[in-house]
Amino acid sequence: MFATALPSEPAATIPVERRGQGRLLVEARALDGRTVRGRIEEEGFARVRFPRSGRRGRALEAVMINTGGGLAGGDAAQSCLHAGRDAQLVVTTQAAEKIYRSDGATSHIAVELTAEAGASLHWLPQATIVFDGARVERSIVAEVAPDARLLLVEPVILGRTARGERLSYGRLHDRWRIRRGGRLVYADGLQLDGDIAATLDRRATAGGWAAFATLLLVSPDAESRLEVVRHALGLGESEQDGMARELPDGLDAGASAWDGMLSVRLLARDGAPLETAIRRAIAALGVGEVPRIWHS
Repeated sequence: MFATALPSEPAATIPVERRGQGRLLVEARALDGRTVRGRIEEEGFARVRFPRSGRRGRALEAVMINTGGGLAGGDAAQSCLHAGRDAQLVVTTQAAEKIYRSDGATSHIAVELTAEAGASLHWLPQATIVFDGARVERSIVAEVAPDARLLLVEPVILGRTARGERLSYGRLHDRWRIRRGGRLVYADGLQLDGDIAATLDRRATAGGWAAFATLLLVSPDAESRLEVVRHALGLGESEQDGMARELPDGLDAGASAWDGMLSVRLLARDGAPLETAIRRAIAALGVGEVPRIWHS
């Protein structure tokens, strides 16, 4: 991101040559029962670090850093994350990614994930905060081997809720495409544009709440983990007394599983109950822990 003094007129825009461009490539490979770094490429504002405190078991934890502090109108970020055969890679971000108010141009985020045979790839970034007036398009594409595991979690907060801000105008376009063994198995999309506040206020969309997340597990045993995740979130009945459980205040959720995939949808009043629910869901899945940097 580049900061520049702009007049208040809508026609004023940041010159194209001053837009931020970031590209990151991280390859992980298995070696002697552990996961080590392979090829690493960094361009523009994109950086990655591998803290020793993040290493647990065989997994390698990578922490992505945006040295610009966020994305402004017209900035672009691309991340290519590759877990080689039998490697275990966990990728997160140093902090919440901020998408600032745009001067009219649209920012672009592209995430490419690959998990080869026997590999495990966990994409667990901290929340993306979309400021009022921001314009962003994001795509997430993944190629997963039939016996590999992909855990993908993407939290989004619409507006700086701690300051009482809500997203009333701007653009948010999100596109997910997951392939397993070369076959498309999951496609999802979200588009918010125009009078966003009116859309979010509808009961069938967000009911005025400002935070949401999708958690997706692609794994041969994903469907067997559905009930434990539902119970962790407050869905279904208690095993002890058979009584229906209630969702925590400020949270709505749903979970389903099919064809070797488990999907959790979370909608929250703000970021606090959303993060709590994500932590519970990940713990219940039993395939890993939240990245250690989340505790800082």
